[in-house]
Amino acid sequence: MKAVVNRRIFLGGAIAVAVVPTAIAAQTPFALHLTGTGADDIASVLYAQKAGLFGAAGLVVDYERANSGAAGVAAVVSGAKDVGKSSLGSLIAARVHNVDLKIVAGGALFRSTNLRAEVQLIVASDSPLRSGKDFNGKTISVPALGDQNVMAARAWVDQQGGDSRTLQFVEVPSAAAADAVAQGRVAAAVLVPPFAARAIADGKMRSVATPFTAIAPRFLETAWFTTAAYADAHRDQLGRFVNVIAAASGYVDNHNAELADTVAQFTGQTVQSITADGISFLATSAGPADVQPLIDAMAKYGLIDHRFDAADFFTK
Repeated sequence: MKAVVNRRIFLGGAIAVAVVPTAIAAQTPFALHLTGTGADDIASVLYAQKAGLFGAAGLVVDYERANSGAAGVAAVVSGAKDVGKSSLGSLIAARVHNVDLKIVAGGALFRSTNLRAEVQLIVASDSPLRSGKDFNGKTISVPALGDQNVMAARAWVDQQGGDSRTLQFVEVPSAAAADAVAQGRVAAAVLVPPFAARAIADGKMRSVATPFTAIAPRFLETAWFTTAAYADAHRDQLGRFVNVIAAASGYVDNHNAELADTVAQFTGQTVQSITADGISFLATSAGPADVQPLIDAMAKYGLIDHRFDAADFFTK
């Protein structure tokens, strides 16, 4: 797939599949405008494009990158975009502030049984920082303030003998975080795939930890979402989108090597690093059980001021 100047990709009509239901084929294709970061959990959308799944479902989809999950939330809430992909922490923070968002599909799913292609806490290769107590008083960059990356870093530091109350966090886009560490502007960075693998690959950075292990054995890291109003008005179209994402995610999880080149072109990661580290594991469904652990952890660490029921994120 070729890059375009406005960093937007258009999906859905390029490849036909063998059978298209007559009722869908007869309809004018429905346009869905998506946004989210350039992380590798976009692989489900890239595969759906490659296989013609959107077109077969009567959808024409475009995706425009956002600098952060929080920026994607703002675009969806404003109506500039229909559906977004964001870190779950950003969605939780928005909902606590009475923004009525609904999760429509899962994105990256953290599982402690498989830590390939996961969020990493990175430092410079020659940094003395290793244990939790070494981080006391240090400044750490995160993609967005107030999301799960902040809380994961805090939880890991506490778990490893440090005091997370002494930490300082600054927001730095993932693409610039490794440079911030190298230049000494921050002591460490919490980096999502593929930026973590890219930063480590040249030998100038190393991973100290996979901090999400300090939260829970399993939870959603990212999710596809929309506003409650949009979800109510477009149940059929979103249902088709969810079915495509579920099918595509299942395929990606079992065919990382086949999709390495496609994902590399979009994310800027090398094919070699994807082959070695894999693509983030993608959820084929989403439900409250994979959301509640992060809500509870964010409430514990004061990133949100109260706990709420994860079922509120899902349409009934």
